[in-house]
Amino acid sequence: MDLENKENQESGLSLMDIISIIKLNWIMITFFTLLLGVLTFAYVSRFVEDRYKSTSEILVQVPVSSERVDSNTLINSQRLLDTAAEFARSPHIVRKLRTEEYRSLITNVEHQSLLDSMSDRDIISNISVASSSTSFIIKFSYSHSNADFTQVITSVLTTILIENDILMFEDSFIELSPASDPVDDSPNRILYIIVGLMGGAIIGIGLAFIKHLFNNSYMTKEKLEQGTGIQVIGVIPEFFIKEGKKK
Repeated sequence: MDLENKENQESGLSLMDIISIIKLNWIMITFFTLLLGVLTFAYVSRFVEDRYKSTSEILVQVPVSSERVDSNTLINSQRLLDTAAEFARSPHIVRKLRTEEYRSLITNVEHQSLLDSMSDRDIISNISVASSSTSFIIKFSYSHSNADFTQVITSVLTTILIENDILMFEDSFIELSPASDPVDDSPNRILYIIVGLMGGAIIGIGLAFIKHLFNNSYMTKEKLEQGTGIQVIGVIPEFFIKEGKKK
C-alpha cells in the first residue's frame, strides 16, 4: 500500500530543487541577463531621443466677492483653478504662437522652423499643467527634444497666457517664475536598463525550468526513491581523478 501511494504521489519542485536548477543553469541565466541589458542600453542610446522640460510658475488670482469666504466660494475657486489649467493648454492659447505679435518673440530661425513643422495638436501634446487643491499656483511645462526651443516656447506660451484676451481670465494670471533652464525629462536610462536586466533574468530562468521539464533524470536520492518505489542502498559520490605526474 505504501509503495502504491509513493508511486501516485505528485512530484513537485521544492525550494531546494528550484535553487539547484538555478545553480546548474547560472551561466545561461547570466548570459541572457547581460544580453538583454546590453540590447536595452543600445536601443535607448540609439533610437530613443532625449527630451527636455522647462517649467514656469503662474499664480491664478481668484476674485472674492465678499470678505467672508464660505464653502461655495472655495468650490468656485477650485473650479476656476481647474478651468485655468485646462485653458493654459487649449488651442486658443497655442494658436496665438503663430500670430505676428508672439512669433516675433521667437528670434531664432531654427526655432521658427521647428514651430512651423508642428501642428497645434503636437504642441498641445507636449504641454503639461500641474495644479494643486491646496494652492492657486499652476506649474506650466513644455517638453521637446531641443533644449533651447523648449525654454523659448515655455516663455512665449507663459506670456500669451498672462496677456490673454478672455474676459473670464483677464488680469488673472501673474508670473511667479520665468521659464526654467531645460532639464532632462526622459528617457530614464537607468530604469530602462534595470527592466532589461530583469527581463533577461526572467527569460534565462524560464528557459532553465523548460530545460528541466525535458530532463528525465532524478536530481536527488529522494526523488529517485519516490519515482521508482525502490529504496536506494548506496550512492556513488561525484569525484575527480587527479592525473599523476608524467615521467
